[in-house]
Amino acid sequence: MHPVMKKLHQAASLLLDFALIAVLCLGTWVSTANAQTFLSYTSQPGDYIGQGQSRIFTPADSGFSSMVSQDNREIAVSVLPSGSFWHLHLAAPEGQTLLPGIYEGATRWPFQAPPTPGLDFSGDGRGCNTSTGKFEVLEAVYAPFGYVERFHATFEQHCEGGDPALFGEIQIVNPPPPPPLTLNLTLDRNGKVQRVNGTATVGGTIQCSQAATVQLSGTVTQRASRSALSTGFFNISAQCSPKPTTWSARVASQTIPFNAGPAQLETTASAIDPNFGLPITVQRSGLIHLDGGKR
Repeated sequence: MHPVMKKLHQAASLLLDFALIAVLCLGTWVSTANAQTFLSYTSQPGDYIGQGQSRIFTPADSGFSSMVSQDNREIAVSVLPSGSFWHLHLAAPEGQTLLPGIYEGATRWPFQAPPTPGLDFSGDGRGCNTSTGKFEVLEAVYAPFGYVERFHATFEQHCEGGDPALFGEIQIVNPPPPPPLTLNLTLDRNGKVQRVNGTATVGGTIQCSQAATVQLSGTVTQRASRSALSTGFFNISAQCSPKPTTWSARVASQTIPFNAGPAQLETTASAIDPNFGLPITVQRSGLIHLDGGKR
């Protein structure tokens, strides 16, 4: 080949290589950017779980829920199409985190031996008594409190030691996790005493980062004499929001009626995070003054 033509041929080949790399990179970016939640499986004839069928579920026709264990070792996914249900569990060997990689020799979750990966795919009332298989985690992004932000895996399951296999793929794509619930509790330094019956009224404010129902409980203690205490308890419910909300509780002493003067207020506020289902608890205590005078 003429030297000039050879250089032109090499240059054209190099440009083609660059173009191919660019297309592949763009294709990968588009695939990642357009990733969606789905569960699919293909069942071979004779497989008990899938009954030899192939199916795919998406949020358009099914409800999806997912949760990872606190140590990020196990993931559970439930898919609820109309009139049906499917559950998938994948677990890394004991002491490991479920991260991208190939997990060979999996046995039925949750009965796998500690050094063995766990796998279980069941649905429509059908499950394996024993199973073998393997799975590959392609992507795993976890957030606190069991939230699964992104997860992608393929799996192969054989029931009861049989040859027929079920091949599946799961992909979870969730938005970034919402912030956890925060709760702020304040106590009024001044309370009141009802002159007639000696009950005390105490209060303060509550404030939550998002709407929630808060349970407020507490104890009011007052020195009645050198050897006696006035003690009462309260338990109320209040609605909480990002705007500070006033709360108050009437407290009757279980011993000697309350009187005007100093008292100790111990208060606990508890709520359930609406997104993560976790309990949030805040405690406050302080010396307050009960106004009202002697009866």
